[in-house]
Amino acid sequence: MSVSSSRRFRAAIAAAAVITTAVGVGTSAAAADPAPSAPTKFQDPGNLLEALDMQALSTSGWTGAETPAAVTPAAPPEAVDIAPAPAPAPPPPAVTHEDLARIVPGIPPERLDQFIGPLNDAMVRHGIDTPVRQAAFIAQLAVESDSFRTFEEYASGRAYEGRADLGNNQPGDGERYKGRGAIQITGRHNYQKVSEHTGVDFVAHPELLAAPENAFTTAAWYWTSRNLNEVADTAGIVRVSELVNGGHHALSRRIADFERGLNVLLQP
Repeated sequence: MSVSSSRRFRAAIAAAAVITTAVGVGTSAAAADPAPSAPTKFQDPGNLLEALDMQALSTSGWTGAETPAAVTPAAPPEAVDIAPAPAPAPPPPAVTHEDLARIVPGIPPERLDQFIGPLNDAMVRHGIDTPVRQAAFIAQLAVESDSFRTFEEYASGRAYEGRADLGNNQPGDGERYKGRGAIQITGRHNYQKVSEHTGVDFVAHPELLAAPENAFTTAAWYWTSRNLNEVADTAGIVRVSELVNGGHHALSRRIADFERGLNVLLQP
């Protein structure tokens, strides 16, 4: 009976493995006192193919180009269709359209949609995240912006000319850097600081502070730069008003807006 080339190959490999193992393991009594002997060619791994007599295997029907019988690979596991996890729902707005309209009754109704998003985004980003903080923040913005009717001071700004405390050290700085934004940021020094914070060059382009997309971000920057979250939590609305305005201008209205904001935001 003839032997297939693949079986000859496997038999030759098995025989070589047995011979190599036997040579490498010295468990006989002679190993204790070894006598010099000529090296066996099976001790040289490089002679393994020679020992297998590749020519004889080739004449029997096997060549080096022939691939031994392949093992049938296991079938890959069935793909499991795993649905992606649903995206987390966005947090509810800190203040709704209805809330803002009730807190600031004078706000133009047609501008609620334009302002509510930037306002909430600014509060979320700057930790204005409790009813006390939110009511205090909105109360200050409502007074400073005339109920969100303007993000630029009505006055010309000439009164600020030469004000060293505001950093107005160049001719024209008073008008150039008059109050802008929802909290009426004023003076070259503040314009420089908020530019560094936001990456927007308000020094070169002061008018950009009055744009709605910047008005609330810059107001929140001013708020946190004075640590007004903590002041609102501890010292109260009068001290917040002093730090925003520098005095007691429209203080009674600031207090009234704050109290109204608390009533709205604390409702279940």
